[in-house]
Amino acid sequence: MADPETYSAASAALRVAVVEDDAMLRSLLARAIQREPDMAWTGAAATIEEALALFIAQQPELVLLDLRLGQEPAAADGWQLFEQWPESVPPPRWIVVTGQPEAAHLRRALDSGVQGYVTKNESFDVLLAALREVRDGRQYYSVEALKLLMEQPASSPGLEQLTPRERDVLRLAGEGLSMRQAAARLDISESTVKTHRKSLMRKLDLHDGVALARYAISSGLAT
Repeated sequence: MADPETYSAASAALRVAVVEDDAMLRSLLARAIQREPDMAWTGAAATIEEALALFIAQQPELVLLDLRLGQEPAAADGWQLFEQWPESVPPPRWIVVTGQPEAAHLRRALDSGVQGYVTKNESFDVLLAALREVRDGRQYYSVEALKLLMEQPASSPGLEQLTPRERDVLRLAGEGLSMRQAAARLDISESTVKTHRKSLMRKLDLHDGVALARYAISSGLAT
């Protein structure tokens, strides 16, 4: 049997790498990803230095990143990878996978353009959903992450400036529906949903779908 942490060749598959200091979790992630026909395992790293070497050699398209590498007080900060990213390597998409979710990390992830955020107490199915959503160009912040965001006070203006249809679209964003699903629920076109979302972002001074979902939940429009 091949070593689960070696490169699995599949030219059309999503090339995934993991930065995680827990050896058992690295192995479990390797086996889970290798079972997926649309994904290719490119390797794992336990330190910042190993990760940079892996990225240069394999150039993964998506990286699962643990933010705390090693034991305190000498633990490394996974955010260093953003600061030390080699210019010769195309930047990947990122999904943070953490056992200690913090509001400050979530805010930093959003500000840094991190496409996904899941916690380690969620199932592999959640992680696989995140991988495919991010692969397809969307953001994926898990239910646990959104709950943590919900606890933060919203600073956006009120709902009174929104049209009834915009409220519907915002509520469905808070319920986690995609634009296609929202269009089907409201019996309108997907392009119309997209237009309403753009209007919502402009009116509420928000910048992405995760922020819309957070606003809908924190305002009580969605539960």
